[in-house]
Amino acid sequence: MSSDVNGHRRHRRSASGRLIARALPRLLLMAGACACAAAATADDGASADEIAWDPKLYNPRPADGDLLVPLPCGGAMAFRPVGTEGDGSGHGPLRDKLVELGSDAEDTGYAEYRRLAPVAGSFAAPALGVQGGDGERHLLIGKYEVGAHQYAVVTAQARGEPCPEPTSRGRMPQGNAGWHDAVAFAHDWSLWLRGQADGLSDCTDARQPCLPRVDGEPAFVRLPSEAEWEYVARGADAVSPAEFREARFPMPDGMAHYVWFNESAEGRVRPMGVLAPNPAGVHDILGNLEEIVLEPFRLRRLERAHGRSGGYVVRGGSVHSAAAEIRASLRREVPPYDKRGAVGTADTGFRVLLSTPVLTSAGRLADVRDAWARLGTDVADGDDAPPPPLSPPAPPPEKAPEASPAPAPALSDEPYDDPVVELSHLARAAPDEAMTRRLERLRGVIAANAERLYEQRARSAREALRFGGLLCQKLADEGGNLALRERRLALCEEGSGPSAPRCVALAERLGAEREAFSFNTRFYADTIIRTARTYPDDLDVLEAELTGLKAEIAARGHAALNAYPVSFHARVVDYARTGRVDRENWLDACRAVGRELAPD
Repeated sequence: MSSDVNGHRRHRRSASGRLIARALPRLLLMAGACACAAAATADDGASADEIAWDPKLYNPRPADGDLLVPLPCGGAMAFRPVGTEGDGSGHGPLRDKLVELGSDAEDTGYAEYRRLAPVAGSFAAPALGVQGGDGERHLLIGKYEVGAHQYAVVTAQARGEPCPEPTSRGRMPQGNAGWHDAVAFAHDWSLWLRGQADGLSDCTDARQPCLPRVDGEPAFVRLPSEAEWEYVARGADAVSPAEFREARFPMPDGMAHYVWFNESAEGRVRPMGVLAPNPAGVHDILGNLEEIVLEPFRLRRLERAHGRSGGYVVRGGSVHSAAAEIRASLRREVPPYDKRGAVGTADTGFRVLLSTPVLTSAGRLADVRDAWARLGTDVADGDDAPPPPLSPPAPPPEKAPEASPAPAPALSDEPYDDPVVELSHLARAAPDEAMTRRLERLRGVIAANAERLYEQRARSAREALRFGGLLCQKLADEGGNLALRERRLALCEEGSGPSAPRCVALAERLGAEREAFSFNTRFYADTIIRTARTYPDDLDVLEAELTGLKAEIAARGHAALNAYPVSFHARVVDYARTGRVDRENWLDACRAVGRELAPD
């Protein structure tokens, strides 16, 4: 669907017009700066590991966790690490996070219908110098839309031109962009970073600017995928699952405090970082400029994307969008060309993302192969790996046609406990090629079904821990409130006597609250026992999902509350190993957490 069909006033520019638009700021600078004839070229600017710019040009709203990556001419760009902690699906490097994107609206279902999509960050937490375990992965996405001066210096460097001087519009996001402009920017900056990589820190320490690496491979710059962009736009791991599925991330102060749209922006694109960020710490991802993403536009069928690819996709709405159009699921098609040439619009820009190749080393390839072999099995990481599927035995050499085929591997003396592993072994030992193919096909079907079950098991385990933690917190809060009400009743009876109407009413309410508290205590104990019985041989699953749940809660700014699911998990493990029911101690553990977290 073209932008005209969507009813937006759009402005196309021809190829010659775009060249003039790009050249005009430089012509004005040259006219006003003749005395600076000795201006350095872009390659002669400040060292790549130093930032010479005013922070307003690259990070006007600094925050903890920001990561700065250098630009030519002493510049920088701020990135935000966004967690993508896996949800139990897959092993090791194949672990990712499955999220629900899109919307249920029928009128836009052809473009935005809900779908499940996997996301996974390129960078482990230690590689970014942020808190988190080795298995916690992060996306690194631009904190702001690419700014006009940032765009100018990268373009100048690629052309071998002098470093442009900042102007009053340097903090404005770069508009009038088309898909090819965005890709060219990412390409030119990536080449420059590659040339500077040896002199830059790898971001594992506190030094900035820096350039993150994976297995020694430096990051490159690209546009975010649609799934990556929407995951961040919804608030990523910094919001609850229910908030994630809302049309917009939480905006407690009202939309105008977070989004430039038609009612607040009055038709004018605004400087980056003026409004508050979304929960993931990213500014202007909704509104201001529509943002270009990596993939071409495709329509939606109910269960999948349609097969035809079209123009490029812009997301998030702009200063010309009505409030109803400001939503994370909004995706619109823009034709890359028209009769005037390449298409670009005043209210279209982009932000970029840092990435690395997936297979960065021989060791990483071996890890991926091992993880692939484990898919659909219950073989934990670190256990003996299942035998990998084999291709049929190689035929004998042409020089020796009389030689007999290589014998199939012998069956093991004992069958493997896991059926998928056993099928792999049977396929290896099959007496002929046809049997090998059929057994390997059967293994694939069973492995895919088993993998779905293991994903569901992991999600269920996390929700059981979440629910148990909430129950523990509820008991801690109710226990404290109950103690206060008992003290209040005692004071009433001391002052007015037990038969005073007010004291009688307090006693009746207290009796009902005691009964409810007793029921909740029993319910909590039942939940501990049921969880232990549900996962009698899968305590390692609970342990892994506890780690993920803690990261999820911490990402939302409530790390202290992790003590409740930790307490619940400890009681589940204790019961699974001993079979002892100790309700009072289980309750006391929750109360102890409540006292520890209570404000002084």
